Amino acid sequence: MHVFVLMLYLGYGDERTLVIDDMYFKQVNYCNKVAESLVKRYSTHGISTKDRAVAYCLPVRLSLDHAESIY
Repeated sequence: MHVFVLMLYLGYGDERTLVIDDMYFKQVNYCNKVAESLVKRYSTHGISTKDRAVAYCLPVRLSLDHAESIY
């Protein structure tokens, strides 16, 4: 089964860290909406580099025994 996995990174440059790579979605539109929501930042003082976020969705093949964890 092919699904979309959400990848969320926090930080910048060499300090960038993958923090989410286990959320699976049936529809890319829903995955992208969640990714968009996760990277929103609100601040009146700017965003520090450790708080910068990048998220995107990748198509992956997932075994059927993981089907219960798909959004």
